Amino acid sequence: MATNVPPSAPVAQPPAAPKKTSPLVWIVAGCGGIIVIGVVLFAVAGYWGVHKLKGFAESAKKNPAVFAAKLAVAANPELEIVSSDDAAGTVTIRNKKTGEEITMNAADIKNGRLKFSNEKGEEVTFQGNAAKGKEGFRVESKTGSLAFGGEGEPLPAWVPPYPGAKTTASMREKTADGFKGTETFSTADPPAKVLAHYEAALKGAGLEVERPGAAGPLKAATADGARTVEVVAVAVGAQTQVTVAYQGKGAGAE
Repeated sequence: MATNVPPSAPVAQPPAAPKKTSPLVWIVAGCGGIIVIGVVLFAVAGYWGVHKLKGFAESAKKNPAVFAAKLAVAANPELEIVSSDDAAGTVTIRNKKTGEEITMNAADIKNGRLKFSNEKGEEVTFQGNAAKGKEGFRVESKTGSLAFGGEGEPLPAWVPPYPGAKTTASMREKTADGFKGTETFSTADPPAKVLAHYEAALKGAGLEVERPGAAGPLKAATADGARTVEVVAVAVGAQTQVTVAYQGKGAGAE
C-alpha cells in the first residue's frame, strides 16, 4: 500500500547580495540630468509638484550646478541628497540600494570642469573644451581617460595617425602590465587605402603585419608581443569608419 509522504519544505535560500552599482553609472546619470535640465524640470515638476520646486529655486540662484544636480537626484527615486553646499559647489549623493555615496564638486564649473569622488577617494573628472576647432569632452580617472571629439587621446609613437583624419572618440586606460587604447575616426578615403597606409606605416615602425585581404582587418605586433595594433575600416555611405585598437606591455611599451 502506497504511503503518502508529505513534500519536504523548500530550503530557504539566503537573500542575494545587492549588486554594487558602478559610481560611473549614476555619475553619468547625474550629468545627463544636468545636460538635459529642461527635461528634468518637467519630470520633477510632475512628480514632486510645483510647491516642491520652490525650495530648489533658492539654490538655483546661488549655484546653478548644485541646483541641476538636486533636480537630477529628485527625479531618480533610487538616489537621495546627503548634504549640499551652494557656496562650495558640492553635493553628496547616496545610492539607496547599495548605500554608496558620491560627491559632486562643481567649484570649477565655470572652466568646464566637473569632479566626482566616492568614499574610497577615487575621482572622476569631466572636462569640456569649447575652443573653436577643439570642441570636445573628456572623462578622466586614475585608471585612464575617455575623449569625445577635441584632440583625442595621444597615440603612442609606434601607432601612426591617419593623414587628415579627425578623431571622433578615443580611449586610453592602464592595464596590469601596461596600457591599451582605441581611436575612432572617419575619412572619405576607401577602406583599402586606409589599411594600405597602416600596413606600410606599421611595418616601418618595426611591427609584423597580418592582412588577410584587401578588406582586412589588419593586425600587427612586435616579435615579442609587447606592442600590438589592430585596424578595422568599414565603408558607411560615402565615409569610412575606422577603429584603431592598440596595446603596450612592459616598461618599454611606449
